[in-house]
Amino acid sequence: MLKRSFKRRHGFTIFDLIVAIAIIVGFAALVVVGIQKARESSRLMNCTNNLKQIGLGCHNYADTFKQFPTGTLDREPDPTAPPTYDSWGWSALILPQIEQLNVYDALGVTKRSLVAAIEEAEGNPRVAGILQADLTAYRCPSDTTGTLPSCRVASFNGVSGQCPPEPVRAFHTGSFRSSTSNYLGNAGLFDAQVRANNGVIYAQSRISFASMIDGTSQTFLVGERSEYGAAGTWVGTSGVRGSSITLTAGTDDSGNPLGTVGTPPNFRDQNSKEYNPWGGFSSMHPGGTQFCLGDGSVRFVTSKIDFSLDTTGPDPTNSYAGDASFDVTPSPGQYGKLGVYQRLGIRNDGQGGVDY
Repeated sequence: MLKRSFKRRHGFTIFDLIVAIAIIVGFAALVVVGIQKARESSRLMNCTNNLKQIGLGCHNYADTFKQFPTGTLDREPDPTAPPTYDSWGWSALILPQIEQLNVYDALGVTKRSLVAAIEEAEGNPRVAGILQADLTAYRCPSDTTGTLPSCRVASFNGVSGQCPPEPVRAFHTGSFRSSTSNYLGNAGLFDAQVRANNGVIYAQSRISFASMIDGTSQTFLVGERSEYGAAGTWVGTSGVRGSSITLTAGTDDSGNPLGTVGTPPNFRDQNSKEYNPWGGFSSMHPGGTQFCLGDGSVRFVTSKIDFSLDTTGPDPTNSYAGDASFDVTPSPGQYGKLGVYQRLGIRNDGQGGVDY
């Protein structure tokens, strides 16, 4: 009798199916991560280009007026005078240099006060629309802030933060709000709106290339601020501070077109009493934030950069804490005890040649 031998064939088992699904899921995850990284890389490049154009605009402005744009066009010449409100910002002043001359002319920047422009906007939708226009030149593609500035609650060490009562402070004139900018002028070490500082772009600043004693390649000019830092505005500021007023940092610094290196970069502790969470520079780029330096180059500064304040001399943090009195003649103590980050934010500390 003829015997036939048959080989037993195995079907596609559950185990095989699970392995196949795991491989597909893993591959899909890698693809998603790759796409996300590619998109962020593209956004980072666009942000870099924005900062380069802003740096070029500031340079062209300085070539014309022999100084960089003032941080806020405060019409009060006395640095010890009481605060003034609603002043054009540096980013409004350079609109012609970044191909936004039509916006500059329509608003009448420098020809009238920001107060007058806001008062007109309250009854003129066209002017209001310009003040609240979303200018891509001042927007980082990675950021999530809306057209009108906002604040996003962040978590720090497992603790949920909190935004200021007014996420971005309205102007004093009619409680008007203008549109977002993610790029802030570097005011220096002290509170951004005080009429005396050691950066390049601060309230009533008149800084030239020659004033950057440490070198243009060693001094921050403009940096980023994200939504969790309460972003900024390109039009101007709600207040310029004198020496005799006490203000709360949380509500008065949010939405400012100026930033300070007195707060750590990418600082996420919105409950902090040590540093002003709304006064510094930050971004949504993983691991750090970008700065345009005085020479027009753009550098990515990591969140781990050396940060240190000299607490042995006059305490520089007294200009950041809520309910602090702001001194127009602040002293940073000993420059040599400051961190690399602080030294890059100060134009004249004599600590050139910083490696970072």
